Amino acid sequence: MSKFRVFSRISWLKTMNEVDCPEFDESILTLSGTEVVRPVKTTPLHEFKFRDYCREKGIVSYLPLRKVWQVRNQTSAKGKTYSYSKEVLRPMFTGYVFVKTPLERLRTLFETKLVTKIIHVVDLDAFIEEVKTVRQVELVGFKQELEFNADIAVGDRFQIQNGVWEGVTGWLTCRDKKFKWTVQIEFVNQTITTTINPSKFKMIKLDS
Repeated sequence: MSKFRVFSRISWLKTMNEVDCPEFDESILTLSGTEVVRPVKTTPLHEFKFRDYCREKGIVSYLPLRKVWQVRNQTSAKGKTYSYSKEVLRPMFTGYVFVKTPLERLRTLFETKLVTKIIHVVDLDAFIEEVKTVRQVELVGFKQELEFNADIAVGDRFQIQNGVWEGVTGWLTCRDKKFKWTVQIEFVNQTITTTINPSKFKMIKLDS
């Protein structure tokens, strides 16, 4: 388990006309020479701005996103107030962007004034596998609704051995007479709850 921890708080919302699954630069998963991948903590509400900076400078980065519904109130010309909702993109892990860069250039990221901390990674290979898992969760989140929970009831622990969730560890709970699979992304100390059909996945029980 990595030392890196992220806690839930209100974060910046990014609005788009059509909420499609963001592109993913797979080169972040392949390293050469002195290249490293690090979680970079941004200044408050600047995740998107830092990601855009990386794009402009040719720096490989990854900002995991999730869809949420945002309710807005608006007043008509006649003074009547009404509400409407729209899908927006929100950072999956508030305040963090993953960056790949040569080790000797890592600290130059502070020059942007958008970075407050660069998290050290002890096991780089294991961390890259965790980034892959985050991308899998992101893809699923754009196909079905994901509910993020800071504190949930934990039941039996399982590992899924096939499909998009292959290799992911989670806990099975029952809510509203439906099975929900709770997947814990341990390196960010956060859990994600999503509804699946257990009959479509091969699962093995693990010791608690």
